[in-house]
Amino acid sequence: MENTRKLCGGIPTAVHRIHFIGILGAGMRALAHLARDLGYAVSGSDSAAPPTGIDLCGITVFTTGANMAALLSADLAVYSLAISEDDREVLLAADHGIPLVSRADLLGALMAPYKERIGIAGTHGKSTVTAMCATILDAAGRDPTVAVGAAFGGRKDGYRAGKCDLFVFEACEYKYSFLSFAPSVAVLLNAEWDHPDCFTDHGAILDAFYRYLSLPSVRVAVLPTDDPSAAAIAARLSVPVLTFGTADTADFRATDIRSDGAGTTFFLTALGREIGRVSLAAPGVHNVQNALAAYAAAYAVGVSPDPMALSGFSGIERRIRYRGTYACAAYYDDYAHHPTEIRAGIASLPRKGRLIAVFQPHTYSRTAALFSELCTALREADLVIVTDIYAARERNEHGVSARALAAAIGPRAVYMPTPETASLAARVRAGEGDTVLVMGAGDLSARFFRGPLALLPN
Repeated sequence: MENTRKLCGGIPTAVHRIHFIGILGAGMRALAHLARDLGYAVSGSDSAAPPTGIDLCGITVFTTGANMAALLSADLAVYSLAISEDDREVLLAADHGIPLVSRADLLGALMAPYKERIGIAGTHGKSTVTAMCATILDAAGRDPTVAVGAAFGGRKDGYRAGKCDLFVFEACEYKYSFLSFAPSVAVLLNAEWDHPDCFTDHGAILDAFYRYLSLPSVRVAVLPTDDPSAAAIAARLSVPVLTFGTADTADFRATDIRSDGAGTTFFLTALGREIGRVSLAAPGVHNVQNALAAYAAAYAVGVSPDPMALSGFSGIERRIRYRGTYACAAYYDDYAHHPTEIRAGIASLPRKGRLIAVFQPHTYSRTAALFSELCTALREADLVIVTDIYAARERNEHGVSARALAAAIGPRAVYMPTPETASLAARVRAGEGDTVLVMGAGDLSARFFRGPLALLPN
C-alpha cells in the first residue's frame, strides 16, 4: 500500500517514491530505511556500490548512474551534504524536474507529524545519546521512531519506525543542517570547534548551536553544566532549560563515578531526588555525561528516570567496540576523529601492556585546523600508526599530510600509507597484553579488519 502521509516543510506533497543519492553513507542509509518503514517506495545509488547492485536490507542499490530508471521514476530525490553539486544524478534530477532536497530537509519533514521530537546535537556523542535516549524510552514502554547514524541494540542500522508520537533523532550541525529540523526538546551535549570547512572558528559553531536551541519549535532545552561554552549559551536562551553534569547545580547529576575499564557506574540524582546507581556496559567516563543527557531528554517528554533503563545498553557500532584478540593483543574499533574523542577513547581502555593507536585523519581541513591538538591527543598512546588522510568531500588545499602528522607526533609515531599497511604494522608490533585502538570516521575500519584480522570475533 502506498503511503498517504503528506510531507511538509518545503517538501512536495503526495510523495510516494524516493530516490537516495549517496545512500551508503551512515545517515543516508538510516533515513532510507526509515522512509521505507514509514511506507515509501525507496531506491538508492552510491559511487561505492558494485555495478550489479546490492541488496541493502530490502533496498536495491546501484552504482551512481547505473540505473537511471530508478531515479527518473522517483517523486523526490534526496542527497547528502557529502554529494557535490555537479554529481551526475543531481544534475539529471534537476534537468528532469525531479524535486531535490537534502537529507536534513527530508528528515525534518518526516518528523513534523510527531507530537514530541527529541533532537540530540553537539560536537561529540550525538549517536550514542540518541541510542541511549531511545533505550530509556523503550524501557518505559514507549515505542519511539528513531533516526541515528550508527547501529545499536542488535539492529543492523540506526533506524526504527515506532508506534507512538515520539521521534528521537541525531541533529548534525554540519552546514547548519539541524536548522531544517523542528525539535520540541533540543539537546546540546558539548560545544567544541569542528568542521572548519563550514565554521571558521569556535564562535561560528557556538552561534550555530545557539540558533538550533532557539528554533521556534523548542519548548525545552537540555544542556551540560560541565561545558563552559554550552553553559554560556544556556544563559542566553528564553526557553526552560534542564541541565546535566557533575556540578552541584545540575538538574541531572552524577556522583560517585566508578570505572573498571569494561564499564562505568555512577549514582544518579534527578531534580534533587536520589534515583539510584546506574551501570553502563559502555566504557569511558564520557559515557556518564551521555547517559545523563539521555535521562534528561527522556524526562522532558514525561519519562521518569529509571536507574535500570540502561543496564542492557552496550554501546553502538564503532564506539569503543571490542573486535577480538589477535596474537594475544586486544583490538578495539572506534569512530573518533576529533582530538577530544581520541583522548576519551584512549582514556577509556585499560592498559595491561602498551596502547597502540591506529589513526586515519578525517578531511584535510580538519587535520590542518586541529593539527596541534591531534598531535597532543595521540601522544597519550604508547605507539601511534598514522595512515593517509580520508579526503571525504575535499581536495587537499591545505598542504597537510598524514606523514607530516606522524613526524610531528614524534618518535613514537610511524606513517603507513594505507589501512592495509597499517593493519600489517599493527600485527607486527602488537604483542601479549597490548591494546590496539583503531580510530577514524572514514574507511579505516572496513579495510583494517581484513585478512587475518577478519577472523576476530565481532
